Amino acid sequence: MFDQTAERYATFGLVAKLPSEIIDGIWGIIDDDLQGVVTLPRVLQFALIARHGQVTAVFDDQQGSIFEFDLPFNYDRAYPETIAVLDDGHYQTMMLLDELQA
Repeated sequence: MFDQTAERYATFGLVAKLPSEIIDGIWGIIDDDLQGVVTLPRVLQFALIARHGQVTAVFDDQQGSIFEFDLPFNYDRAYPETIAVLDDGHYQTMMLLDELQA
């Protein structure tokens, strides 16, 4: 799961609400900070919070560990609170949480 050579996408709904730099930053977190450190399920969820005016992505591995990653981008209250990343075995898609449940 979450092989960085797989095809990756972001939904139009997410792209409309979150800058591409932050989307790319979250892909980087998956590849550089989570892969090989924790077992990644089929669906990942990241909370986006403000810390000192910057974006912090929070990942809960559901095994008792919470990881926080500060990104060098200004936070905007219009950003979604939570995003999801789905690996269906063929494609990886980042989306708004409500798009996952649709």
